[in-house]
Amino acid sequence: MLLEQERKHVIEIALTIQREKLIPLTFGNFSLRDPETGYICITPSGMPYETLHPSDIVVVDVDNNIVDGERKPSIEAPMHTAIYRKRPDVNGIIHTHSTFCTAWACRDIDGMPCITSEAADLVGGKVKVAEFCLPGSQELADVTSEAIGQDRAVLMGNHGAICVDSDIDKALKDAIVLEESAKVAYYAFQMGDVNILEDQIAEFMRKDTEKNYGQQ
Repeated sequence: MLLEQERKHVIEIALTIQREKLIPLTFGNFSLRDPETGYICITPSGMPYETLHPSDIVVVDVDNNIVDGERKPSIEAPMHTAIYRKRPDVNGIIHTHSTFCTAWACRDIDGMPCITSEAADLVGGKVKVAEFCLPGSQELADVTSEAIGQDRAVLMGNHGAICVDSDIDKALKDAIVLEESAKVAYYAFQMGDVNILEDQIAEFMRKDTEKNYGQQ
């Protein structure tokens, strides 16, 4: 089977996201790009994650042509491949419908305020909200891939959130951090006045974390 281990890993990620309650039912979609072949392994459309076999994970190329697999790929495959085409540094994409991220994405604002150090580390400022487009449409792929720019996360208007990183495991961690940040921001604004981190400070924190956090 082509890229069997990579396809198994996509299933492991999907089940982890389900356990973390970042998605209801089969909402969301996840993919990884194999650096050696450039092929992308992506979840199929509408199949319960606990029933997936590696053969159910669809392999596509960067132009969204099916390379291997019998299933229909996620309807958001055009969005994934659009991001991969624009971002050679990205090899993992996580799209969730997590509750607090989606709530912020439904507000009439241009971005979720950055109020935690974790959010600053992730995007270096407010998390942008891409305008609403119909799910599965080419317009959604174009708008989202443009909105995320060189960031690691963006909210999708009235829809959910998407995180990208150098591999799918890092993108998963980003998605967990983003949802926790969205939750904290929601509660903080319910409590009263909020100290929003200035963009300059948040960007400094992001760069400092990239340079100094973890084992070098």
